[in-house]
Amino acid sequence: MIRMALRPGSILLGVDTLGFESLILFVSDLEESRAFYVDGLGLPVVFEDDVIVVVGGPAGRVVLHRNDRGHDQRGIFPAGDGVGGAAVRFVVEDPDECERQAAEAGLPVVWPAQDAAWGRFVVLADPDGRSVVLARMNRPDAPVLS
Repeated sequence: MIRMALRPGSILLGVDTLGFESLILFVSDLEESRAFYVDGLGLPVVFEDDVIVVVGGPAGRVVLHRNDRGHDQRGIFPAGDGVGGAAVRFVVEDPDECERQAAEAGLPVVWPAQDAAWGRFVVLADPDGRSVVLARMNRPDAPVLS
């Protein structure tokens, strides 16, 4: 259970979250984003309709959400009226191989595979220009996809 705070030193909201469910990315072209995340990165589709595509699995999900409409008359979340700045990081075994495969598939490589204090990574760009980091983490508790 996680206790949420507005900022360091602030009063707790009193809401107990049960865990992380998903990250919602508002996208300009749902079809193009689906192709990148599903066909390009190989993420499994959990659910899809004409407004969203949910990809991922038990470790976490990414909701690709059209930025021009919602499921009903309420529209979309107030913060989601455009494509915002965000980066998504996925754990992989071999960032160098991911870079090779991405380049071969014509996916945009923004930063080539390189080392950082926290691991080795390569950065791609999704269709909206968001950074998609494919990383092998140095943490022993980081999940490894197989």
